[in-house]
Amino acid sequence: MTSVDDSSVELRCAVAAVRGDAVLLVQRPDHGDWVLPGGRPHAHEGMASCARREVREETGLNVYPNRCALVLEVNDPVTHHRIVELVFVSKEFDTVTPLTGEPGRRPVWVGWDELKTLTLHPPIAGFLPDVRRAGCARYLGNVWRPGPDT
Repeated sequence: MTSVDDSSVELRCAVAAVRGDAVLLVQRPDHGDWVLPGGRPHAHEGMASCARREVREETGLNVYPNRCALVLEVNDPVTHHRIVELVFVSKEFDTVTPLTGEPGRRPVWVGWDELKTLTLHPPIAGFLPDVRRAGCARYLGNVWRPGPDT
């Protein structure tokens, strides 16, 4: 028998904003890692609308997510915390707006070569360069990796 907690799934919508040879990431100094800008949808909010809103809140940038590039899940077998993330790609955005971050977060354009040197959560750095040319969503499956404490 499955309990309610075992079946709950958190939905997250993110954007890989691509500019030339770089992607927009948000550094979380309090966690010591990097993430794509994004977050959870509000009630009755569409997935692309959520992604657009979250990028604007976290970076100040107005993006236009035009397709879903990645679908992934994080399924931690220890805590039973489950996340399904839709990663949209946007090559069109307001280039006039300077990047502004939320308190405790710093948006940065990161070059494709630099991605492999960063701690990115979830660990999708190897897949991000492909979003520039992918024609449709790629399902990554469970990308959960045990942390140093597990």
